[in-house]
Amino acid sequence: MLKFFSRMERTRNFVLLVFAIIMVVSLIVFYAPTRGDVAGNLTRNEETVAKVGGEQVTIADVALHQEMMSRNRQPSPSKTVLNQIIGQRLVRIEANRLGLETSDAEVASFIRQQFKTPDGKPFDQKRYEQNVADQYGSVRNFEQAARDDLSAQKLDAFLTSGVTVSEEEVLGDFQRKNTKFNLSYVPITIADLAQTIKPTDEELRNYFEQNKKNYYISVPQKKIRYVFLNTSKIGEKQSFSDEELRAEYEKIPADKKQAGVQGQQIVLRIPKAELESQILQKANEISAQAKKDGGKMSEEAFAELVRGYSEDAASKANNGKLAGLVKENPQNPTDPYQALLK
Repeated sequence: MLKFFSRMERTRNFVLLVFAIIMVVSLIVFYAPTRGDVAGNLTRNEETVAKVGGEQVTIADVALHQEMMSRNRQPSPSKTVLNQIIGQRLVRIEANRLGLETSDAEVASFIRQQFKTPDGKPFDQKRYEQNVADQYGSVRNFEQAARDDLSAQKLDAFLTSGVTVSEEEVLGDFQRKNTKFNLSYVPITIADLAQTIKPTDEELRNYFEQNKKNYYISVPQKKIRYVFLNTSKIGEKQSFSDEELRAEYEKIPADKKQAGVQGQQIVLRIPKAELESQILQKANEISAQAKKDGGKMSEEAFAELVRGYSEDAASKANNGKLAGLVKENPQNPTDPYQALLK
């Protein structure tokens, strides 16, 4: 047989190819899992995916809920379905905690009302169980869902029982939601409006008096003095006549026309009256030291004496300089600073 295949190489390859194809098709047909098998396995899977209080949510719960929604043409992803189931379990637990759980009699009454036939025939238990099993997977699942819905209604009624709404509020809410109106408008610009309004001075004054508080300035204000400089004329040579200079000079106040001198001082303090002679002797020594060069001394040289002898910290820090110019004051001839003008 092997010699036969070796002689007919093309036939051998063809046979092997056909055999491989048959094997692949067999695997696909006989061993590939179907979609229904996967779904069926999920509906029997008791693995826990969430825990709400003392109750567990399994994969089977999620799969059955998804199947039910798919039958009602409302498919939803697994995460959305899981959140819905968790919400239902929370409502169930809270209703039981408040004593609002639904009794078996209430569930039975609800079911009979839902499956009531138009012709008034008696309740068909077998038909009910068949319809519920087809739509919800089992009778137990449907009746538990009905029990949860009734408990949720009780819980909602309990929570909203303390809420009261007046007739006016209901009417106002209805009018707000249902009132319709047509809007007509004319565009007006501020510039055009300002041209047509020409108030009189009296009207402006009356308006200001009536709305004075709106114009009250509550923040500090500052007055700024400024000098306008024409940059195009900076650098140009200005010429003034004698008359212009004299006129400007005459505008200057009399006290501003008076010349003054700037002076420096050395302050010696007399702590006790019995030390006055010693302080006077020290002052004469400092005066002699300042006049040793013929009575002329530079500002810097006098500042050295100030730093060495002055006992006034304020003037000493400024090299003994006086606060301002010393001017002639006939009304106070005893002022010691007047000696600087002689």
